[in-house]
Amino acid sequence: MVAEVRGLGLLNGIEFQAPKSLALKLSFEAFRHIHPAMFGQVIVMRLFREHNILTQICGNHFLVLKAAPPLVATEPQLDQFVNGLRDIIELMHNGTSFWTEALGMARRVTGI
Repeated sequence: MVAEVRGLGLLNGIEFQAPKSLALKLSFEAFRHIHPAMFGQVIVMRLFREHNILTQICGNHFLVLKAAPPLVATEPQLDQFVNGLRDIIELMHNGTSFWTEALGMARRVTGI
């Protein structure tokens, strides 16, 4: 689901794309129709809650995760970010909790 990683120095954008798997693609597109930022916000929320990593989605491009660590970051801190992001991406592909949580959030927001 990662389309591209781009950036310069420690400021990076990680662009996501629709999954290739039909089952995941249906969930992804459903959330995109509920709100374009839903997918990115769930990534941000889970990174913060589960790994204490603060990120944000990039402006109006809701499929780009902006990673801007402090200018003074240690290698273990950078490893923590990479490992945390890897865990979230694996959860998207292999578990239902990522999509279930997003659906629950959508229900609360839209009142479905």
